[in-house]
Amino acid sequence: MRLEALNRLPDARPVFLEGLASAIEPAPRLSVAELAEQKRIVSAQSGSRYPGPWRNERTPHLVGIMEALGPEDPAEDIVVVASAQVGKSETAINWFLHIVDQDPGPMMIVLPSIDESGKFVRTKLQPAIDETPALRVRVLDETSRSEKGSTASFKRFRGGFAQITFAGSSKGLQMLSARYTIADEVSEWPAEAGERGDPVAQLKKRTETYERDRKRLWVSTPSILGACRVSEMFAVSDQCRRYIPCPHCGTYQVLTFDRLKWESETWPHRAWFACRANGCVIEHVDKGPMLQAGVWIPTAGEDGPGLEFPADELEDWQSRPQSTRSRGFHIWKAYSVFTSWDSIVAEWFEAKDNPERLRVFTQQVLGEAWEDRGDAPDAEKLFACRISAIAKEKPPVGPVVFTGATDVQGNRLEWAVWGWSEGMTRWLVDWGVIEGDPTDLATWAAHDEMMMSRRYAPGGYGNPVAPDAWAVDSGYSSQMVYNYSRGRAGVFAIDGRDGRTAPFIGTPRKVDVKWNGKRVPKGATIWPVGTFALKSDLYGSIRKALMGPEQDTGALRSGAMVLSGEIDLAYAEQLTSEYLKQVETRSGIVTHRWEKLQGRPNEALDLACYARAMAHHLRLDGLKPEQWEHLRQERFGEAPQADDTQGDLFEVKIAPPVTVAPKETGPARRPRGVRGQVR
Repeated sequence: MRLEALNRLPDARPVFLEGLASAIEPAPRLSVAELAEQKRIVSAQSGSRYPGPWRNERTPHLVGIMEALGPEDPAEDIVVVASAQVGKSETAINWFLHIVDQDPGPMMIVLPSIDESGKFVRTKLQPAIDETPALRVRVLDETSRSEKGSTASFKRFRGGFAQITFAGSSKGLQMLSARYTIADEVSEWPAEAGERGDPVAQLKKRTETYERDRKRLWVSTPSILGACRVSEMFAVSDQCRRYIPCPHCGTYQVLTFDRLKWESETWPHRAWFACRANGCVIEHVDKGPMLQAGVWIPTAGEDGPGLEFPADELEDWQSRPQSTRSRGFHIWKAYSVFTSWDSIVAEWFEAKDNPERLRVFTQQVLGEAWEDRGDAPDAEKLFACRISAIAKEKPPVGPVVFTGATDVQGNRLEWAVWGWSEGMTRWLVDWGVIEGDPTDLATWAAHDEMMMSRRYAPGGYGNPVAPDAWAVDSGYSSQMVYNYSRGRAGVFAIDGRDGRTAPFIGTPRKVDVKWNGKRVPKGATIWPVGTFALKSDLYGSIRKALMGPEQDTGALRSGAMVLSGEIDLAYAEQLTSEYLKQVETRSGIVTHRWEKLQGRPNEALDLACYARAMAHHLRLDGLKPEQWEHLRQERFGEAPQADDTQGDLFEVKIAPPVTVAPKETGPARRPRGVRGQVR
């Protein structure tokens, strides 16, 4: 009976064999973008606006970059030149997921500094591992008890590992061979790492063993033109740019800042793009569908598509042969779904009259290298720009806040006082020399007397005020400067720093003071100042002075340098005594440094920079015109009445920040029913 019953059961063998075949069948191969969409979980700890499952539709411009990172694309170098906040770091995380899940192998991740490498692990990599199951089950846990586990800087997974290090560590760049490399913010890497030279060249050497299947990702916001690694890498790639179709005429085009328009100079700006081909108005509401329809097109070579092409040529351009060695991608904030076009315009208005902010805008918003114009301005032309009506110690109506600076020399102290007003316009108010040995207390007593006697009020006002901050350079006779700055309110011992990325004024540190044979541990405070950036800012103000007054109003340009009629040519020569020299390191990297012109002292230039650092420390940069006027009234009282006897003194006036529209490169028309005018 039992045998007959069994014979009547359906044959289970086909079902079993089918299940077995399904179990042993390899999982389908997924591209980097497909895998991210299927398995990546974005952690809230990463600071993302959209934590949770990854969605390619939120960053459509990243899909093509991720596809190039997959094994199907033959390129071995993928170069991404990008502004801030466009998801470039997420591309690296998604690629890490693909390597661990689909194609494991040894990997190196290199950041600009040890701090940045630690931050990358804490805010990007480790949160992704913790939140994404496909990573969590494959990457070994961190452990201090076993060499078989992961650490903060070394992630182990089956078939591979990821070593996280920084570009300044020659040891970290020499330890391992790697099939995959990620170089983050490569333009901020030092010119040399240890005694082995260029860290980029060192990293490339790590991949020599994997010549047939290596992949290297280079990601960075650009730095300074002529010394920007990622821009140089992009120049030898196929130079892909993102083309989007006009929602009205269908023309595919690259979004560029000169085609961004706005109706209002105040918020909301109601920004829009003018179509390159027909001037169609591309509103912000069109942005989402338009970005989804975007395509990456290689543009290298003289036969490239330019900045636009008709829709019927799309297939031809997409079928163009792609580089098998290096693929490059350029993207900026206008393509981000997280950034409104109005906010880009707002950032432009905040930056356009300040050279330092304009540099940040160019790099962080436009994703372009900044051209640091460091050629020395003409001293005789600057001398001709001085205003004869302005007398030494008697500033005209204009400057509101005053800062001083002292430069210590072997046999004297040189000093200067600069005034500041709207748009960080700078006014040379006072200057002088105290003869004497800087190691002699009598010399510093004379300096004290000078400082206490400095009081200034704009022409016609009462209530003169003292300088709010005074910098003293500690590069010479350091211990005297340290001791002098102790206990003197508003006096800052400073130390110049040459680095390109050093801020105007940095984080102070305590230093020991040796006095009368005694040592006072951490008895003084020293403030680092970034001379590279300060000199660039200074020359920007000189160039505005050389441009002359505004043609329409005759007012001085906002942010210009204003010089007293009492300076001599030698002082103008000192203000223009340095230039930016392009130099090549021993490892072949091109960089820049400030050099003195032969035979010219540079004390006046240094003093102007130190006084500017003090103005930045007082947070004057962010003041709006109405805030400057309020501060003027608060300090000096009501505005004086014009007096004919004052002559040209009261005719010295400063222009409000100038509104500069982006340069037009083609026609732009507003259709009927749309408010505002085309600039």
